Amino acid sequence: MATLPPRKNQTPTRICQTMKPHLTPLQTLLQMGFQKHRAEKALASTGNRGVQIASDWLLAHVNDAALDECAPREYIIYACPTGPFLQQLEEFWSKSRQMCGWNGAHNYVPHITLVSFFKAPDECSLQLSKALKQVVDMTGALLDRPIKLEPYMSQNFMGFFVAEDDANYLKRLALQYVKEVSNSIISDTYEQLDAIVACFPWCGAVSSGTRCIPRSSRSISLEPHVKSLHLTLAYQFPQAQFNALKSLVETLDASCASNWELRLYSRDPRLATKQVQKVVYPHNPHETDELELRIGDYIYLNSEGVDSSSDGWAEGISWLTGSTGHLPVNYTERTAESDAWTLHRVVQLSKSVASSLNSAEDIDIVDGRSISTEPEERQRELQQSAQHPEIIEGSSFEESEQSVEKYLRQTLQPCLELPSVQLLNSHNLTLQHNQHTPTIEITANMSSNSLSQNVDEIMVEPLAEQLPRPDDTLSVHSDHSHPHLQPNALDAEPSKNRKIYIMRHGERVDFTFGTWIPYCFNEFGNYMRKDLNMPKVLPHRRNSPEGWQNDSPLTNVGLYQARLTGEALLEANVQIDHVYCSPSYRCVQTCTSALEGLQLNGKHKIKLEPGLFEWMAWYPNGVPDWLSKKELTDSRYDIDLTYEPVQQATDLTAQLKESTEQFYMRNHEVLLQLLERTTGNLLVVAHATTLDTCSRQLTGGAARNTNELRQVIHKIPYCSLVTVEQLDGVWKLVEPDCLPVTHSKNPRFEWSALSTT
Repeated sequence: MATLPPRKNQTPTRICQTMKPHLTPLQTLLQMGFQKHRAEKALASTGNRGVQIASDWLLAHVNDAALDECAPREYIIYACPTGPFLQQLEEFWSKSRQMCGWNGAHNYVPHITLVSFFKAPDECSLQLSKALKQVVDMTGALLDRPIKLEPYMSQNFMGFFVAEDDANYLKRLALQYVKEVSNSIISDTYEQLDAIVACFPWCGAVSSGTRCIPRSSRSISLEPHVKSLHLTLAYQFPQAQFNALKSLVETLDASCASNWELRLYSRDPRLATKQVQKVVYPHNPHETDELELRIGDYIYLNSEGVDSSSDGWAEGISWLTGSTGHLPVNYTERTAESDAWTLHRVVQLSKSVASSLNSAEDIDIVDGRSISTEPEERQRELQQSAQHPEIIEGSSFEESEQSVEKYLRQTLQPCLELPSVQLLNSHNLTLQHNQHTPTIEITANMSSNSLSQNVDEIMVEPLAEQLPRPDDTLSVHSDHSHPHLQPNALDAEPSKNRKIYIMRHGERVDFTFGTWIPYCFNEFGNYMRKDLNMPKVLPHRRNSPEGWQNDSPLTNVGLYQARLTGEALLEANVQIDHVYCSPSYRCVQTCTSALEGLQLNGKHKIKLEPGLFEWMAWYPNGVPDWLSKKELTDSRYDIDLTYEPVQQATDLTAQLKESTEQFYMRNHEVLLQLLERTTGNLLVVAHATTLDTCSRQLTGGAARNTNELRQVIHKIPYCSLVTVEQLDGVWKLVEPDCLPVTHSKNPRFEWSALSTT
């Protein structure tokens, strides 16, 4: 066999060390084989943070239908407060949302608009960012005192107007920026692009191709916001909320507004007409038209589509991937539109003030290089980078998952609420962490290819000391099966007040594995297990396998979740006198496992109550074909065959167009009937909605509307437990007697991947 000839240029995946100082990120991406318009779009979308992040963005957006569209990004310039005044505003935002709900001001970070939204080609992104720093340097003096803000309140607007002298200062910045961009940015940018094309002719000429802008039309239309400069606190709110908002505004002290900075943001043009939702619960697609949801992602939705949705699903666009698909809206919650913007540059307007976002090194990096570093420091950086050939323009080739996390941290921080990691190395690269989260410091040798392979030490700041809970583990040798035999255990004093324990079912097979039925049943209708987390066997049912479509079983993890919860209730000495359950098979399984954990199996029969079932608007084809009581008892479930339910299953058939209010009222009235029929404590096992619908009105609240219900559901994971206690004749939500159960996602392992070359 012939041997391979020697390679002249051994650079299969990385740029040669000697070429690094001479290539810009755009040139590097072109050399990697990316098309020019895609490389420019990636760099603009990631704030010109470097090659690695841009290439990660391109790989994430392979299914983005707009990837090749000639749709320029939209840019805007804000003056944003920092320091104590920002803390006041953030607290005001939070309280106003809680008291009055969403209004237009909540859609953005606290700001004063200096240059309104303007469109610019992707290739101009870097120059737009550099111009912001140049403008501040040209205008000279920085602020050394608070900006004077004058409060203003009317029936449809509340905010602060900037006093004339300070407004003139900010307006000069805006006018100078417009002038700087208009005079130089276009010609400079295209001269650079023409030089790139000369080096990489396969990318196509600047003036050719459908995506390129003809020289005659190369211009950016931008206007300074020179009218009355103001910082908006609330607008687009109902008149009935005026007094509540007014009282909150009056608590703000604008005299401390001394720290300010300029920020250049951009947004995807598709976002201009959309509402932004933050993903708070992951979702794996079950059908081809569904959108995968990942924690940390944002979704662009049409507000009309959300409001008009009858089944809780809507079509959206992923910020992280650009993909379009349908998603369960209740797995997301509304957030500020500016959370999904890209932060390009931050420039301080105040003297001796550290940035509110990142370290100065992180913020002043544009195009992968520090653009505020002194020449001597810059030379030292180049010498250091020469020792690390795996680093390209400030970004290392890390594992894809780490790279995406790095992108989430650096591009939109602090908009994303992700755990923070502080990296300490010879370059003093630090990512500022959220002050409300425990500090995690990782000391690593950054000259290695992977961060995970070279961690020398991990130091975790200890959490605040807390008193042990009744269900906390006191000793590895403790016998939790008999807590009453432990003289040193913290025995919970049984409460004399009546309690209701409302529990959601455990993890479902269909939500975990997607379309599972066609793969788990053969042509004879026999069940075949395809994963260890699937049930070993399924009970016989008259309508199999179709009956499992809307009546999913639990996974084995779901059964374990329920048993853990039951064991925790046992350790807390919880007393259960009556057990009620939704007829859904997943709820019956959850209830049975919880009773096993409580050591009450055989002592309490399960009473099936159809009135506890989910919102019928989600079941347009009617009530699911549940397993009959005989089928359940044949499978050894301890069902109370004598129980007469408050509502029959046939009663639900007449409620297919049930409104949210009717749904709340149904569950509430069923619970009242159960309380009237019984004495002692109740265990109710049903659905995510049940935790709210069976406690909301009982504790004095009003039925929620559809949007509010969607917001609540995503906060109720599998086997969540809520406790309602009757105190002096009044029912109140109280802290549950046991801890919640939390676990991470475990993707499917494909062994054949190890045999591929």
